Amino acid sequence: MTDNAKEIIRTEPVHKCPACGGEGRVLFQDLTDLFFKTPGTWSSKKCVNKSCGLVWLDPMPIEEDISRAYENYFTHEGGENPGNESKRIYEYLKKGYLSTRYGYGNDGTSAPQRLMSKLILLHPGWKASSDLSVMLLPACPGKRLLEVGCGAGQQLKIMKELGWQVEGADRDPSAVEHARSKGLEVKHGTPEEIKYPDGYFGAIISNHVIEHVYDPVSLLREFYRILEPGGKFVMITPNIESLGSRVFKHADVMFMDSPRHLFVFSPGSLKRMAEIAGFNKLQVMTSVRHAAPLYLANKAIERTGYYVLRNPGLLDRLGAFGIQMFEWLLLKIRPGLGEEVVLVGEK
Repeated sequence: MTDNAKEIIRTEPVHKCPACGGEGRVLFQDLTDLFFKTPGTWSSKKCVNKSCGLVWLDPMPIEEDISRAYENYFTHEGGENPGNESKRIYEYLKKGYLSTRYGYGNDGTSAPQRLMSKLILLHPGWKASSDLSVMLLPACPGKRLLEVGCGAGQQLKIMKELGWQVEGADRDPSAVEHARSKGLEVKHGTPEEIKYPDGYFGAIISNHVIEHVYDPVSLLREFYRILEPGGKFVMITPNIESLGSRVFKHADVMFMDSPRHLFVFSPGSLKRMAEIAGFNKLQVMTSVRHAAPLYLANKAIERTGYYVLRNPGLLDRLGAFGIQMFEWLLLKIRPGLGEEVVLVGEK
C-alpha cells in the first residue's frame, strides 16, 4: 500500500437522509476496513423513515480523498480464474438455460442441452447467477448497452459475446486499461462527465456501483436521459435488509464495506431514489446469488477479524450451500431478505 493510502481520509458530516431528508439514528460505530485495512474508523446512520431505510456513512469521506481507499481495489484485477469440474457443468447447463429463458445462443445449443438446463432450477445459487449473468436482459442483437462501473470488463465482454453493442464507463484508470486490452470500448469517467447523447442506449447495467456514488439520484437521472424510450436499466447493490446483514451485523463484508460503501440500500430506498430520478416503471427484487460465498467470507471475518481468501473445507462448503438454500426458501415468504437488491427500470 502506498504512503498516500496510509494518510487519514478527511470527512464531512451528513446529518440528514440523502434520499428523503429524514432523521438518522446511529446504526454502527467504529467500523473498520475489513478488506484493505484503510486507516480510520467509520460510523453509519439509518433513516428512521420506515418507507426509506437508507443507510449512509456519517461522517462521510470527502470526495477528494476517497481514492485512498481504492489503492488495491477489485477493479484493478483483469484475470479470469480457470473453472473446475463443477464450474464446467454449470456453464454447460447455463448455456441451455440462457437459450430457453432469454433467447441467447439458440443456434449453438442442442435440444438435449436445453432440456437438461432445467436442472439449473434445482440449485438456487446457479439459477440466480445465470439470471444475473445477463442482468435479466433478453437477447437484443445489435442494441447499444452501457455498463457503468465496468471495472476490468468481464461482464461487458460477456454481453458483447451475446450480441450486444457494448460500451463501458469507469472512474478507475487501471480498470479502464484492463478493459481496453480485451478490445472493449470503455471511457474513463462517469456518465455525467462523458456526456453521452440523449436516448443513446437501449440498456444500461450497473453491478455494485451505486453504493460507491456520492450523488445516486444524479446518476439515475443521467440513466433516464441517455436511455432510449422503452430502454431498460438493471442495477444490483447490497441489501441492508438481507438475512446476512441481520446475522452478521457490522461484520458483514457485503454491505458494510467501509469506507467505500457510502450508502447501503434497502429495496424501498433504492426504488425511491429511482422514482425521484424520473422512473415510474420499476420492479424491485432481492437475490440469493451471493449467499453462499458471503457466508464463507463472513465466517472468515468472524475467525480472523479480516477477510482472508482461502479454500473452504467440505463442512464450510456444505454450510454455505445450506444457508443459500435456506435463504432461497425464506424468500418465498419474505422476498426482501436476499443479499442483493436488484432494481429494473424502464424509461
